[in-house]
Amino acid sequence: MSDETHAVPHVKVTLQTIYDKQLDNEKLLVRTLERLDGLADVPDRLREVERSQAEYAWVPKVLLASLAAGISGLATALFGLVSR
Repeated sequence: MSDETHAVPHVKVTLQTIYDKQLDNEKLLVRTLERLDGLADVPDRLREVERSQAEYAWVPKVLLASLAAGISGLATALFGLVSR
């Protein structure tokens, strides 16, 4: 067996190849930074959403209390009519 069968294939790396790869990496970095730039105000936006939802959190509670009061009032009125 000769040494040629086990030799590592020869790879030619030129300065142009390195430069092209560097340009690709810089483009990728720019795209990544553009995407991340929109995430800077996420905590503020989430806080605003939580605040707007908290403004109307009392509505279901009031509706449930009104419904319970109405049902108990109706039951009391019916009981009063039946017991006469």
